[in-house]
Amino acid sequence: MADLEEQEKVLSDYLSRNHALIIDSISSGRKNISSCLTKFGSPRSQISMAGTIHEAREEIQKNKPKVIFADFMIGKESSLDLIQYQKAQYEQAGVKDTLFVLVTSNASQSAVAQAAEEDVDTFIIKPFSLDTMKKAVARTVYAKINPSTYMQTIEEGKQQLFEGDYRGAAETFKKAIDLDEKPTLAHFYHGQADYMAKALEAAEKSYQNGLSLNNIHYKCLVGLFDLLHGEHRFDDAYEVMKKLANYFPANPNRLSSVLRLSVQTKNYGDVDAYYRIFVEIESRSDELVKHMCSALAVTGRHYLQNNSLPKAIQAFESGAISAAGRAKYLLYMIEALAEYGLMKETEPFLKRLKYAGHSGPEMATAQFITLEETTPPLDVVNRGRNLINDGIEHPAVYEKLIMNSIRAGFKDSALELAKKAMSKWPERAKYFLRGFSADELKSIGII
Repeated sequence: MADLEEQEKVLSDYLSRNHALIIDSISSGRKNISSCLTKFGSPRSQISMAGTIHEAREEIQKNKPKVIFADFMIGKESSLDLIQYQKAQYEQAGVKDTLFVLVTSNASQSAVAQAAEEDVDTFIIKPFSLDTMKKAVARTVYAKINPSTYMQTIEEGKQQLFEGDYRGAAETFKKAIDLDEKPTLAHFYHGQADYMAKALEAAEKSYQNGLSLNNIHYKCLVGLFDLLHGEHRFDDAYEVMKKLANYFPANPNRLSSVLRLSVQTKNYGDVDAYYRIFVEIESRSDELVKHMCSALAVTGRHYLQNNSLPKAIQAFESGAISAAGRAKYLLYMIEALAEYGLMKETEPFLKRLKYAGHSGPEMATAQFITLEETTPPLDVVNRGRNLINDGIEHPAVYEKLIMNSIRAGFKDSALELAKKAMSKWPERAKYFLRGFSADELKSIGII
C-alpha cells in the first residue's frame, strides 16, 4: 500500500474528475462534508446535495454522480436502498469506478455498513475530523484504483462466472480465500460458483464459511436465503430472512418476503413486530401493503383459533388500518369474526367498509354473514338466495346459506348448494359439509 501522501494525491485527482453527491437530511451535515471534499480537491461546481431519498434518486438519474456520501438514515429511509437504485441506473449508462461512502452514527450502523461489503466502499463515523475522513476516503479510493491481489483475483473469478465457467471460477475464488485475513467476499463468490454449478451442499458451506467471519454479511445472507428457499427449506430460510430484516434497514421487497415466510412457517408471533416496521416505511409498494394485510388477517384468524381474542382483535385492527379501505381484507376479518360468533366485534370493521364507500357486493356480503343467530333461518335462506341470484357469490355466503337451509328443513337444497360451493372453492369443502351426516354425504357420493 502506498504512503499517505500518495493516497491523498490519488484522492485529489479522483475527486477533481468526478461529480459528487452528498445526502443528508440536515443541512449542516451536508455543508460539513462539502467543505471537507473541497479541501480534498473536489470543485464546488461538481458537488450536489440532497436532503431526501427522492431528491437523491433524481440527482442520480440526472447527473450520475460517481462519488456519493450518504448519511445512514435519511428521515425514516435508509441510504442503503439507494445502492441498488444507483447500480441499476449506472449499469444502463455504463458508469464505473464509483465510490459510495456511508456516514454512520453508532457501532450498529457501522457494523451494517461493513457487512454490506462491495456495495458500500467505506464508512465514516460521526463525529469525524477532517484528518480522519481524509485518511479513510483516500485509502479507499487508492485501493479502488489500485486493487489488491485479493480483489484482482475476485474480479477474475467474477468474470469467469459471467462467462459461465463455474468450475474455473470456484478455483479462482478458492485462491482468493488464501489472500486475505477475512476473505468473506471470496467465500460468498465461491458459494455463488457452487450454486450456479448446482453443487448446493458445497454452496451452503461456502456461505456459512463467510458468515463465520461476519455473521451479518449481507451477500452471504442473501445467497444462503436464496439457496434455502429454493430447496423449500422454509423454516431455515425464514431464520435467515429474519436476520436480514433485523439488521438491515427495512425496504418494501425485503419486508414483503419476511411477511410471506412468517405466515408460511407459522411464526405469527413475529408479525406485530413487522407491522411496527411497516408503519415506519414512507414509500410502501402496493405489494407490501397486500402482504402486510394478508399477514395480519391470517394472524388474527390464528389467534381466534387459539382462543386469544384480544390478540386477534389487535391484529385485525392493525390490518384494517393497513388495508386503508381495501374491501377484500376487511371482508376477510369480518368473516373470521362472524365464523366464531363474534358479531359485536365485527361492527368497527363494518363501519370501515361503509366509510370506504363500499355499498355494493362487499357490504351486502358483510351484512349477510353478520346476521345474528336469532334471525329466523327462513329469512336467512331467502336473503342468501337473493344475493346469489344477484350474482354476489362468496364462500362465507354459501356456508351461512347451507347451514340455515338445513335448519329450515331444506336438506336436499342444502346438499345441492354444498356441491356447487365445493366446485367453486374445493379447499373449503369441510366448511360446506359440516352440517351433514355421513349417510347424507354418501347419498351424493361425497364419501
